[in-house]
Amino acid sequence: MKKSLLFLLLLFFGLSIHAETNLIIWKKDDSKVAFVLTEKPMLTFSESSLMINTAAISVCYDLENLAKITYELSSEEGIRNIENDKKSSFKLDGGMLLVPSLRPGSVVSIHSLNGILVFRKSIETVGSYSFPLSHLNMGVYLVSVDSLTYKIMKK
Repeated sequence: MKKSLLFLLLLFFGLSIHAETNLIIWKKDDSKVAFVLTEKPMLTFSESSLMINTAAISVCYDLENLAKITYELSSEEGIRNIENDKKSSFKLDGGMLLVPSLRPGSVVSIHSLNGILVFRKSIETVGSYSFPLSHLNMGVYLVSVDSLTYKIMKK
């Protein structure tokens, strides 16, 4: 009896060690993204967007699409709910940004590194789209397609 009680206490204590506090970004479409606080996410707000930077990732969200920001204690470990989302990928080809498949309500936006919005397009119909980048000066930009953000460089 004492051994099984000791085992249960050790199991419970071991699980509680792995609990982490997450910063949760809730979007209006009820989706959410979690950032582990031990990664020290840095939040930067502008008039229309929220930029979150960690050592591993930079993500930009339009404020109009956000519902709330909360904290949550999580005891889960590892990576979960990973999907191979080909719809959010894009390519650069000959001065054009090519997005193979977007759904209605998707938003494509491009921000300069200082947070200025230089391009924004809301998608109304399903399909593949191309956007010219010729109006951009040389430099590094953040391209957001739905909830994913990528860095690009125009040379």
